[in-house]
Amino acid sequence: MASIIKTDILIIGSGAAGLRAAIEANDDSCKIIVVSKAPAGMNNATIVSGGGFRAAMEGLTPDEHFTDSLEVGKRINEPKLLRIVSNEGGERCMELRDYGVDIRVHKGGISVGRAPTPGLAMTEPMVKYLKNLGIEFQENIVITKLIKTRDRVIGAIGFDIHGLKTIVYKVKAIILATGGAGALYKRTDCPLRTTGDGYSLGYHSGATLRDMEFVQFFPMALAEPGLPPHLIGGTITEEGKIMNVLGEDIPQKYGITARPYVLKSRDMLSRAIMIEINQGGGVDGSILVDAREVFKKRSPAEITSEGLVNTLVEKLKAAEKPFKIAPISHFCMGGLVIDENGYTGVPGLYAAGEVVGGVHGANRHGGNALTEALVFGKRAGSAAAKHAKKRQSSDNIEENIKTESLRYDSLLKRTSGYDAHTLMENLRETMWAKAAIIRDSVSLSDAFQEIMEIRNMADKVSAVDGREMLVALELYMALDAAEMIIRGAMERKESRGAHYRTDYPQENQAFMKPIYLTKSSTGSIKSV
Repeated sequence: MASIIKTDILIIGSGAAGLRAAIEANDDSCKIIVVSKAPAGMNNATIVSGGGFRAAMEGLTPDEHFTDSLEVGKRINEPKLLRIVSNEGGERCMELRDYGVDIRVHKGGISVGRAPTPGLAMTEPMVKYLKNLGIEFQENIVITKLIKTRDRVIGAIGFDIHGLKTIVYKVKAIILATGGAGALYKRTDCPLRTTGDGYSLGYHSGATLRDMEFVQFFPMALAEPGLPPHLIGGTITEEGKIMNVLGEDIPQKYGITARPYVLKSRDMLSRAIMIEINQGGGVDGSILVDAREVFKKRSPAEITSEGLVNTLVEKLKAAEKPFKIAPISHFCMGGLVIDENGYTGVPGLYAAGEVVGGVHGANRHGGNALTEALVFGKRAGSAAAKHAKKRQSSDNIEENIKTESLRYDSLLKRTSGYDAHTLMENLRETMWAKAAIIRDSVSLSDAFQEIMEIRNMADKVSAVDGREMLVALELYMALDAAEMIIRGAMERKESRGAHYRTDYPQENQAFMKPIYLTKSSTGSIKSV
C-alpha cells in the first residue's frame, strides 16, 4: 500500500541548488518537502566539489565574468542565463553567511570549507538553517516518476529504500535539483548516486533537454594504483610539467595556452592527454606530472592542501619523481531547458543546478557550477512558490501510481534475474570506453547498441533489499541519460569544447547552436 503525502512544493535533491531553492520558497502559505536519495545534504556533487565559487566581486566585473565564461563555453552558452549568473552571482555568494556558512572572499569569488569535503561546509549549515525554519527533509527515497495530468505536473512517485515501500507525493509544484550524470563513467570523482535521475524524470514529463553531448572531464586526477583519484591542480600543474613518456610537455605540444589550465582549459587538456594515452604516449592508461622543481622552490604547504601533501609527498614521493594522472568525469554541461526563472516549459515543473543546460555551453569555466546552483536555486524556488499559490491540488493522483507501484513490487518479488550492480558497471565501462573524451561514429554506434542490450537485461533485474532496489531503479534512469549523451554526440558532427570526434575534428559553424532532445510520440528520444 502506497503512502500518499501532500505538499505544496516538492524539491528533489539536497545539494546547493535544492537547498537554496528551499530557502527561497519558504513561506507561511507553502509547505515544502525536500527529498533525497541519501541523508540531507550528503552524497551529492556539492559536498565533493572544491568549494570554490566564481562570481563578479572583489575586482571581477559582471562583464568580465560573462565574457570569460562565454569564451570558455565556446560561445554556445545561453546568453540570457549566463548574464543572470554574472549579474547576481556575487550577491548570492555573500548571502551564504546568512545561512551559517563560513566563506572566504577573494578576487573573483569565494571559497568554503577545507579538504577532503569542502562542500560539506556549505550543505551542513544550510540543512541546519532549513530545519530550524521547519522545512521537512525526507531521506533515502528515490523518485522514479513525475505524475502529470494532461496540462501539468501534479505529483511524484518514489521508493523508500529503508522502509521498502512506495511513497507518493501530491504536489502543486516540483523543483528538480538532482544534479548531473558524472557517475555514468567508470572513472569519476562524482558520487556514485549521480547517474542522471533528473534528466530522465524531466524528459518523461515532456521537458526538452540541450547540450547533453557536452560532458566535462577534469584533466588531471591521480591515477596511481590503490589511491583515490584526487583532483590535481594549482601550483603543481601550473608550474610543474605535464608530460608524456618521452618527456614532451603536453600543453606546449598541443598549443594549450589558456590558464589556469583547470579553470579555462579543461576541455583541451583532457583531449590532449587522452590522445597521448591512446597513441602510446602514456603509461598504464595515464600520463605523468613532474613537480620536482616546484617542490624545490616551495614548501609542501604552499603547493597543495594538507590531505594531498601527505599523499603526494609521503606516499608518491612527488618531490623525488613524477607521478601518474589521467582525466576523470567531473560535470555535465547539458540538461533541461529552462527560462530565467527555472521553468522547464512543463507547468508546475522547475529545475536548478547541474540538471539544467545552457549556462555553461560546450565547456564550463571552473567555479561557475556552485554559483549557478545558488542563482537558479533562488529563482526556481521563488517561481515555484508563486505557481503553488495559484494552484489547487489534483484529486485524481491515485489513478496514476498503479503501474509504477507494480514495477517496484515485481523487482522485489522476482526470485532470479540480472544483478543491477553488474549492469550499472557494464554501463559505466561502455560510456568510458566508447562515449567519453575521444569519440567517433563507430564508438558511439557501438555504445548505443550496448546500451540497448543493457536495457533489455534491465527489464529482468531482481532486487532482494533496499540497496539493490536503489541501484535497480537508478539503472533505468541512467540508461536514459546515457542514451541522451550518445544521441547528442552522434548529432553534433564537429568537435567543440568537451565534445571531440576524431571523424569531425574541427569546429563547424553550422553547429554553432545547441542540440535539443525531446520525447517523440512513440516514446523514443529524438533531436529537434
